[in-house]
Amino acid sequence: MNRPIRFLALAMAAIFMAGASLNADAQKKQGKRVEFWGDQDRYFNNQTYAQFEAIDEGMDAYPPVIGETPARKLILLNLDAIVHETKYDGSDALAEFMDARMTKVINSLRQPMKGKGMRVYKVYNDGFIERTKSVKLAFDLVRGQSKDLVMIPDSTMQLIVDQCDALFLTHNHGDHVDPVVAEMFLKAGKPVIAAPNILANDSRVLHWRGAEGAAPIKKDLKLKNGQTVNVAIYPGHQDQLLCNVYVVTTPEGRQVLHMGDQYNKEDMAWFTNIKNDFPNIDIFNCICWAHRLNDTINGVAPKLVATAHENEIGHHSIDHREAFWLTFDKMRKVDHKNFVVLGWGEWFDLK
Repeated sequence: MNRPIRFLALAMAAIFMAGASLNADAQKKQGKRVEFWGDQDRYFNNQTYAQFEAIDEGMDAYPPVIGETPARKLILLNLDAIVHETKYDGSDALAEFMDARMTKVINSLRQPMKGKGMRVYKVYNDGFIERTKSVKLAFDLVRGQSKDLVMIPDSTMQLIVDQCDALFLTHNHGDHVDPVVAEMFLKAGKPVIAAPNILANDSRVLHWRGAEGAAPIKKDLKLKNGQTVNVAIYPGHQDQLLCNVYVVTTPEGRQVLHMGDQYNKEDMAWFTNIKNDFPNIDIFNCICWAHRLNDTINGVAPKLVATAHENEIGHHSIDHREAFWLTFDKMRKVDHKNFVVLGWGEWFDLK
């Protein structure tokens, strides 16, 4: 080998070794190994970290949009792929991903909102926050559970609660009602509104619900921040379980409908006519597995549908975790095309 070629080869080798050394040092600092031969579990564990990191970056680079785009589908379907592999339930990788997403929500909630628009945050599962310039309203906020991992730790949830003005609870299931979260609101003197069988022995909770089969009751709710919102409650059900269906009107006149897990064939008689009572609903938080999904959405006729309940990790059977890919498939068959599919810790502005 002549001298120039030999020198170039040595130089390239030196650069490669230096790069490998730096990469190994970086990996070592993160507690990860560069080589995985014979260690498939560690290999997949590190791959999962990389996937979650890429999904988090993708969510920021390609934020939610109306309908579906290849980029958004690719991001959310990759999230499906990980969380439908139950071996990662309760993993550190999942915990770090949730921490990154919730930190973004908290930072956004801390920033003032301008104008007369409405913003919808999907926190986790069916937990949403709807905000305008004057109020931040939480629905079915839970910390969530994945094996021995609390999806949203108490300290993080407290920071979210600190930014909210009220909590609305739809029905008495653990993936919609979290007594610890409710206590955070109550301790801060912030109202918690619920069906009568939710935290039934706690007199601090406002147990609001109309008579069965009757028109929705309407209440004015005074918030700690001095604002007042109007609350209408339909007496809904998940099968036979009480499920309050809320329509809340903000001081700006913006309206949100949160249905919880409303699923009852007999109730469709009034649900498909909600638009007659409230013809100007802005955002409809609609579970992705709603009964007669097309009729349900057309019965509300909102400006925007934000789908809900995808990938509840507490549902141990993965076919009951409701994948994002399945939501996209269902929404293609719905007449109403103004919908947004949100991942955990994402939000969308309705101007």
